[in-house]
Amino acid sequence: MATITAQMVKDLREKTDLPMMECKQALTESNGDVESAMDWLRKKHKGKLADRSGRTTGEGRIAIYLDSARKVGAIIELQCETAPVAKNEMFVNLAAAFAKKVALANEASPDPQKVRTDPELDTMFTDVFGRLRESMNLAKCRRVSGNHLASYVHHDGKSGILIALDAAPKSDKNIGADLCMHSLFSMPVAIDRESVPAVDIEKVRTQAREMAIAEGKKEQIVDKIADGKVNAFCAERVLMEQFHVKTDDYGKNAKIADVLKAAGVNKVTSMVIMKVGG
Repeated sequence: MATITAQMVKDLREKTDLPMMECKQALTESNGDVESAMDWLRKKHKGKLADRSGRTTGEGRIAIYLDSARKVGAIIELQCETAPVAKNEMFVNLAAAFAKKVALANEASPDPQKVRTDPELDTMFTDVFGRLRESMNLAKCRRVSGNHLASYVHHDGKSGILIALDAAPKSDKNIGADLCMHSLFSMPVAIDRESVPAVDIEKVRTQAREMAIAEGKKEQIVDKIADGKVNAFCAERVLMEQFHVKTDDYGKNAKIADVLKAAGVNKVTSMVIMKVGG
């Protein structure tokens, strides 16, 4: 059996950031072979990871990847147990690796478990778990493509948005990033009126009609009142009909559709918003 020296244990600890005794045990079990010891540790931590699978993962972060042409991207939610781990550099890098993997694959809505267990990322996942010792879960994955992508992740990493536009904005202003920040603040239910479920529109219209009739409004204006309520609902909840929240840059009554049109953009073709645990 190979002699396990203190330097060997120290070197393995520096590679793994695991406790000295655990590194010594791994080297002993692997007869001093470093790569075998690394594999031994990964297998051991996988067992611990399974033991922790029932623990609550109420923290985490959103990660986004965009290709250099800004035509393909992905947004993912990686969960963990505590806020300090969500901010840890190793956890941040792991989230970024998952986002890149999803972006460079072909599925719009891949199964998070399949992405998580990809051989290359599974090794990285296990290594990060071995160092951070918290249950982690890849909760959501979405891939987006389009003529021009824009994205934004809030400074705390707990929310993010990925948007595709039908054209790159022809403006010096940061139209795409501003649109992302607006959307994350306003949380629209749909991109345009046509995308709102008909049942939601009809619900607003029916309630408005019933209220107008109960108030004794004349029949000839009941429909106008209902139309007004629908328009008000869309102005509040539909992205293209909302007023831009960045009034200092675009004006107090600047609709999103008008801001985009002025920059040479006619449509938002895709929008994905993610929040940790939401």
